[in-house]
Amino acid sequence: MIKGGYGGGGATFNHYGADYNYGSGSGGGQTAVKFLSNDLWHRVIVSGAGGGSDNVYPTETLKGTDDGSGGAGGGFVGQGYWQNGQIQLSRLADSTSGFTFGSGESAQFYRSRNPKGVQSSYGGADRPGAGAGWFGGFAGHHQDAGAGGGSSWALSENRPIPTGTITAHGSFYNESESHPYAFTLNDGFIFKDVKTASGVWEGHGRLVITIIQRGYSICRINYNLRFSNEFLLCFSVKP
Repeated sequence: MIKGGYGGGGATFNHYGADYNYGSGSGGGQTAVKFLSNDLWHRVIVSGAGGGSDNVYPTETLKGTDDGSGGAGGGFVGQGYWQNGQIQLSRLADSTSGFTFGSGESAQFYRSRNPKGVQSSYGGADRPGAGAGWFGGFAGHHQDAGAGGGSSWALSENRPIPTGTITAHGSFYNESESHPYAFTLNDGFIFKDVKTASGVWEGHGRLVITIIQRGYSICRINYNLRFSNEFLLCFSVKP
């Protein structure tokens, strides 16, 4: 298997059988900003990553036979994946649920270990991994399918803030660590005017941070990151 991207991307089961079989992709890792502690429960901004793709033949096109495109990350709702040219929308990562907290699903031989995942499998060849995010995407466990993208999230007034304990199971769903989310709306870390745009920006993700003081922009920082998403952030700093 080939590991997913740093930050919880799902691993791919990759079988290279012949010169015309080009394998499948693993899931991308999330881009995250964390305050006070380096763990999943202290994330305040998360940019979800894209899921892996399984397009075996170079002549295949979108919505064609054996089109197994992966879903984009970067939106508050991760995109589903394609299976034989048909978009799969029954299992999407969003602000409150997904494959698991933080990690995209890795390919499995028989079925998903998450009861809400795909409970069957098809073929013995390539199976892509899903993208990580606030919640990670689901894998298709099918040699002619891609895997879903992870969701983005920010600690803001218009995003759901989890209550109670949240469990992270890891990309193979064989781990279990639970903690409450670390922050509330009263902790002074609230972001405003957060916007996301899913998709690919010149092959990389894009993170834009604008710091505004007294209504004027005093700093603008652009980061080009190797993730299939785009994230725009604006926030104010009090003197």
